[in-house]
Amino acid sequence: MTPSRIAERRRQSPWTGWRLSLIVLGFLVFVAVVFVVYIRSADAEYRVEERAAIAKAKQEAGLKKIDSVSKHVWDDSVWVVEGKDASNTAWFVWERQDGSVKEKVADGLSEDGIRDRFKADRPGKKIVRLLPGWFSEQPAWEIRYIDNPDSKRQAIVFYSFKDGTALKTYNLVS
Repeated sequence: MTPSRIAERRRQSPWTGWRLSLIVLGFLVFVAVVFVVYIRSADAEYRVEERAAIAKAKQEAGLKKIDSVSKHVWDDSVWVVEGKDASNTAWFVWERQDGSVKEKVADGLSEDGIRDRFKADRPGKKIVRLLPGWFSEQPAWEIRYIDNPDSKRQAIVFYSFKDGTALKTYNLVS
């Protein structure tokens, strides 16, 4: 054979630039889809419980508009639903395994009120997280804060929802 015939019979590599780009793009799309499916499945149980808490608050507590929903876990797991009824009155509903507790927002300390109370009790401390919860068999506010800025040590304090009295403080060791 002459060299010209060999050159004619040689085939080009199947891994040309555009084919390789197409394979890499397909792999990246596959990874993205797998990631989204994983995140949705990991979060699915929480979202089902959240929707059940909202439905229960609407049905049993008569809420028409839901403003916020959060899960508080301490001694008990409690879903806290904040919303308004048909007369536009703001309510908190604490949903526990043994029943629900419904309180008007106006009858207790609001989020801003509990912030002010905390700042008066512990001036200069930075709040990391503030959420409604359940502590000592009563509705409460949980505040997680930085107790010592030098060591970044944190603490948790519980306040009564009704009157804002400090219930208990836990110092977290890091």
